[in-house]
Amino acid sequence: MGRSAGFLIFALVLMFIPPLVHPVGAQVPGESPPYDLIIVRNDNLIDYIVALPYSRLLGIPILPVNPDELDTTTLAQLQSYEQFGWYKVLVIGDYKAISQKVQEQLISLGFQVTRIGGATRVDTSVKLAEEFYPDGAKTVILASASDYGSALAAARWAMTYENPLLLTNPNNLSQSVISALKRLHPNLVVLIGAGMSKDIQAQLQELGYQTYWVKESITITVSSPTPLARTDWTLVIGAVILTLAVAIPASLYYAKKKWSANKVPIEVLTEKERIVVKAILDRGGTVKQEELPELTGYSRPTISRIIQELEKKQLVEREKVGKTFIVRLTKEIIMRE
Repeated sequence: MGRSAGFLIFALVLMFIPPLVHPVGAQVPGESPPYDLIIVRNDNLIDYIVALPYSRLLGIPILPVNPDELDTTTLAQLQSYEQFGWYKVLVIGDYKAISQKVQEQLISLGFQVTRIGGATRVDTSVKLAEEFYPDGAKTVILASASDYGSALAAARWAMTYENPLLLTNPNNLSQSVISALKRLHPNLVVLIGAGMSKDIQAQLQELGYQTYWVKESITITVSSPTPLARTDWTLVIGAVILTLAVAIPASLYYAKKKWSANKVPIEVLTEKERIVVKAILDRGGTVKQEELPELTGYSRPTISRIIQELEKKQLVEREKVGKTFIVRLTKEIIMRE
């Protein structure tokens, strides 16, 4: 069966199997979603992939973060995000995926944190599907938990048709998936990719589910190499000269623009920010944060707020060393007499 015919059959199947209910969190005019931001670990893409359908469903972004501890840049970004009134965070993964420290940092910034995650990526996909489709779904998308390519393709299908996404052991149907299917009660299970055993389809059919397999086997066609044509060196040399004539001025322009962007006139800063920046400059552009109260006459909480504002403006960066922070200027401050 050709690709076009296969997609046509699948589309026709979906036409006769509409969604059972509107999924939880789907954007409804006048209603706000239950979450404003999804957070996943940045060192393993599988949680990001599993989150994609629900990000699309809610119309909210996904932020991958260091799973052990949020760095100062991420904290500053999150603080800016929260100031828009978006404070409801969904953390995907158990405490082995995203640490307790990260959750505490989010709460300290004012976020309301909900965590959904299981002991394995399969269990996490199950819990998410049950969270967003508590009343079930007529169609469920299924992919291998070990094949990232198939999982990514499955996420795309789930996003397009607003279906829950489940991952399974590639050799047999995971027990948690069997339990989830009983609760979701679908008529159709769509299997995506070549990363699963045929036994899984047989298991599904024995359980009474209709199945449809997209890209069950992927054939790679290698075409015969085309003979190389004789090189016209006159054209090649002309093309190189033309490319350099365009690229060099453009590179100089953008280099100059970037250099200018790294210079900031001190007039754009508030009075308190100017005093703090001058204190850092007096120390050669780097200073311990704990020294700034004595250098400026401001209290520690005031210094902390000013540094956070300077971080948002990308004028300073902080590095934790021991029990204190080292504050560094990241841009040239133009001082005027």
